[in-house]
Amino acid sequence: MRSLFWKMFFGAWITAVVMVIATVYVTQVREVGDPLLEDRWEAGSIMRQLNWHLRRTRRHGPEYFRFWLERQPPEVRERIYAIDRSGAEILGRAIPRDMVPLLQVLNFRNREDQGLVSNKPTVALFVPQRGGDSLRVAFIAGSSKEELLLRFILRNFWPILLLSALASGLACYWLARYLSRPLDKLRAATRQVAVGELDYRVAPALAKRGDELSELAEDFDSMTAQLQSAMAEQRRLIKDVSHELRSPLARLQVALGIARQKSDGKLDGELDRIGKAADYLEDIIADVLSLPVAGADQRPLDDVVDVAALLHALTDDLHLEAQQKNLQVRLQQAEEELLVATRGSSLTAALENILRNAIKYSPAGSSVSVVAGSDGQHCKIQVIDSGSGVEDSELEAIFRPFYRTDSARTRDSGGVGLGLAIAQRTISHHGGSITARNMAGAGLCVDISLPLLSLGE
Repeated sequence: MRSLFWKMFFGAWITAVVMVIATVYVTQVREVGDPLLEDRWEAGSIMRQLNWHLRRTRRHGPEYFRFWLERQPPEVRERIYAIDRSGAEILGRAIPRDMVPLLQVLNFRNREDQGLVSNKPTVALFVPQRGGDSLRVAFIAGSSKEELLLRFILRNFWPILLLSALASGLACYWLARYLSRPLDKLRAATRQVAVGELDYRVAPALAKRGDELSELAEDFDSMTAQLQSAMAEQRRLIKDVSHELRSPLARLQVALGIARQKSDGKLDGELDRIGKAADYLEDIIADVLSLPVAGADQRPLDDVVDVAALLHALTDDLHLEAQQKNLQVRLQQAEEELLVATRGSSLTAALENILRNAIKYSPAGSSVSVVAGSDGQHCKIQVIDSGSGVEDSELEAIFRPFYRTDSARTRDSGGVGLGLAIAQRTISHHGGSITARNMAGAGLCVDISLPLLSLGE
């Protein structure tokens, strides 16, 4: 039972049922212990017979009552005791010890009394006889409070349990739902923020509660707003710095060209190393500037491209790079058009980054496979290299900016870990998805899905 909702529901429900049963138990114990509550007495018909025969006893004497009592069933006879004027029980039985005080208080003025005998409700009666004789009779009119409670529970336990379970179940379900629903909304919000949707807000949905959970939602929204603002400032800073770096870099390239002309070939080795470092810096700046941003900075998709034709053109453009490593780039695609909404050349740059990565990390003499097709609603693209793949724990991390796996952390391999990050954000802006997985018998497989445009759109 991992769900907080069910933990709260069953915890409150069981507690409520136990409280109801305990309340019934306590109240019944108090009630059945009072001998004055005649509605708790049993054997009302026996009591009526007893009163009728006692009236006849006044006329016919104690012998009549003994004659009647001797012919009663044992369960009736054991509940009725009668003492004559001499203090002897008319059937010769021993009087219960706690019944003696109850019988002793009876006289001509006090002809009826009630009490407990063996913890059982008992009524005592004084019956005057002709000639000044008398008879004292005690009738055990009910069971002990323990017996009555047990009988009450056995007769009413299931109705009480059912009613209390239904009533408390509805109340506890509402309570658990009321408490857990905001947590579900907060959990959904954290998941949205985790995938990069920093503009997601949860406070408006909980504003009417006015409790600690609504305050928590407001704090959560404040946190995400500050995080969103900080990330936007960070992106702007990176792009501003990159723009500023281009000016001195351009001057460096010009100075490098002048130095080549004046060196007469004497410093070609050193100048080549300087040129290589400058080119590397230029590539970094270009990647940073091409990194898409999220939110309001994104422009609408106002163009259409045929992915099949685009992949064919890209494989042709990268043919020379693949040929330098003696690589084969195999393109398998459906004959149908794969029309996708895009903006400018953004999708071209993303797919080119993925293909370049596949070529870069495939060993010489191997191959790269590109498969394109559709499922009727989405364009499906697979780019499979022949490298060693990546660790399963890093399959999601490789799409983060500037992230590089241990096996790729060498300057000789080129790049700074922005290619897949650019591709991921571009594909996401196009309403698609991109994932990576290791292929058995091959290397890394990058799966891309993009929503197709129908001819009517």
